[in-house]
Amino acid sequence: MRSWEVRRLRTLGLWTVAVIAAAVLGAVGAWILDSRRHAGRAMGGITVAGQRVGGLDRDALSDALAVVAARLEGAPVVVRAGGAELSTTSSDLGVTVDVDGTRDSVLRVGRSGNPLARFAGWLSSLGHERRAPVHLGVVTEKAFAAVTAADTATGTPAVEPSIGVKDGHVVALGGAPGKGVDPRDVIAALPEAARMSGGGSDSRIVMSVGRTTVAPRFSQREATDLAARVEAATAKPVGVVAGATKATVPTASLRSWARAVPGRSALEPAFDPTEADAGLDKLLPGTGETVVQTKFTLVEGHPTVVPGRDGTGCCGPRAVAALQNAVFAAGSRPGAVPESPVTLPLEVVHPDVTAAEAASLGINEVVGTFTTHHAAGQPRVTNIHLIADLARGAIIKPGGTFSVNGYIGRRTAARGFVRAPVIADSVESEDIGGGVSQFATTTFNAAFFSGLDFGEYQAHTLYISRYPYGREATMGFPHPDLQIKNTTPYGVMIWTSYTSTSLTITMYSTHVVDSSQTGQTKSAAGPCTRVKTERTRRYADGATKVDYVYATYQPREGVSCFR
Repeated sequence: MRSWEVRRLRTLGLWTVAVIAAAVLGAVGAWILDSRRHAGRAMGGITVAGQRVGGLDRDALSDALAVVAARLEGAPVVVRAGGAELSTTSSDLGVTVDVDGTRDSVLRVGRSGNPLARFAGWLSSLGHERRAPVHLGVVTEKAFAAVTAADTATGTPAVEPSIGVKDGHVVALGGAPGKGVDPRDVIAALPEAARMSGGGSDSRIVMSVGRTTVAPRFSQREATDLAARVEAATAKPVGVVAGATKATVPTASLRSWARAVPGRSALEPAFDPTEADAGLDKLLPGTGETVVQTKFTLVEGHPTVVPGRDGTGCCGPRAVAALQNAVFAAGSRPGAVPESPVTLPLEVVHPDVTAAEAASLGINEVVGTFTTHHAAGQPRVTNIHLIADLARGAIIKPGGTFSVNGYIGRRTAARGFVRAPVIADSVESEDIGGGVSQFATTTFNAAFFSGLDFGEYQAHTLYISRYPYGREATMGFPHPDLQIKNTTPYGVMIWTSYTSTSLTITMYSTHVVDSSQTGQTKSAAGPCTRVKTERTRRYADGATKVDYVYATYQPREGVSCFR
């Protein structure tokens, strides 16, 4: 190569180096100027979960991230695992966004690390967005519950260790691993999935995880420790008081109600809400002030609303929680027992129907009535009149069911009911409340001719001549019950009236159907007679509906229909 050619190449190389150096110096200068220009602001080209936040100052950034947080905290979550997709939501997973932590991370993007890396990141941001991390919090127990629920079709959930009762003592019960999506993997993947999520119309958080053996959250040792804690906490009976009523909860009951509940970071003791509520109900019957149901009365023959009144009663969720807190807070201290008695709050009991609801039910005319007769002056008449007084004005909402036992309750001497003849176990006898079956039969027939439907009902096992053959009902407590179903679009009011020798039940509503008995057949049922009574209901639009009611009568006392 000639000397002039060498000099030319050398000169070209120097110019190339000079140009590159100038470009680099220019880029570095631009980076420095850009960094200064963004002082106190997010660097350019930054996004958070699809939201552009570059150039925003601290306050504007907080506002923008609050919008991102609201979106992410309610976003759909898609978990792709083993060819299947699980769907849940971030709110079900207990996801929260740390706005302050995320903001501080955004402000550090491009300002931390070695200068060469910062410069390279800045250059990259000129053509590509920089995704800042999102700081998330997750409620572990909610995430486990949500992932387990979403994976029921393809996974087998892990069984957490628990506690139970054996020979009167609280013992630990073993857990077992499951198979499927491990909630721990979902929790671990959430921050990156949230960082990569988009804004706009696609607000989903999407991640991919594997399917694996899923270990229980808690160990057998934790269940053993909890069993010992519950054993100590329930070592003695606990006195309780609700309103003016006092009772003692036995140790056996306390232990049978106890459960191990997965908490945020440990197994926690709790009472089963259903079992504890039912148990307290039995220990504290009749507590509080009886609710007064909204009813109707007749004013010059027109149904008029009589507003009800709230009552109070035991027990409920707050009572169970109060006992649970007292027992297990004491049990957390060795040798401690709850202060006795534990005061249980009464629950407010509202009328089944408000006055405003009652006024809108369309209760304005007679739709069915029936009268039965009885001898005057007998003890049973006292019971007939009393149950009629208690039921007068009762309302059955559209789609609702009126249960005589549910509405009236147990017939007791304390409530004014007296001993009178009854049929018990197919034999004539006497009991408190005898005679209320006349109320049941009269109500049954009024409902029959009003076109209403029936839930539970039962005819007398021995036919009584004062009642319509095959079309009557008996009563016991809690069973047999008489249940009337209102399948009309209007409310129904039950109105009762009586004389010394008769009882009349009248149903008020809006007329929608005409109902009549259109047939009756009898068949043998062993030595007994099975009666099938046909009813035809004719509606205003011309439609008809046929249904049946049934009764089975024994020929005499003590005869079993089926041996």
